[in-house]
Amino acid sequence: MKINPEKRLIDLKVSDLVEILHQECPRIPAIAQVSEEDEIGGYEIAERITGYSRQTLYQLKSAGQLPYLSLPNGGVRFSKKIILTWLLSHRRLTEAEVAEKAIEFEFKRKLRRK
Repeated sequence: MKINPEKRLIDLKVSDLVEILHQECPRIPAIAQVSEEDEIGGYEIAERITGYSRQTLYQLKSAGQLPYLSLPNGGVRFSKKIILTWLLSHRRLTEAEVAEKAIEFEFKRKLRRK
């Protein structure tokens, strides 16, 4: 792989870094390819994934609600996988899932009382 000297290291994808590693050190065993490649970048990534405006992302980040990676120079980066996990953690349960959890809770409560 040819690296453009003007390209920043932070802008390379994980697959690019793995490829460079294998070219430089062929003795290292092959790393299993990740099925979904993680993408790390600035606010542009978070805007594209969440659909939120940049102002909303600023507010969520400063409130400590949005997961982000803090760089030593004060910069901020976001991981696609982490943001997707964060979004899915706010998923609403369906009525069937709520009913199932209620039955499970009631069952566990009865077991504790015996």
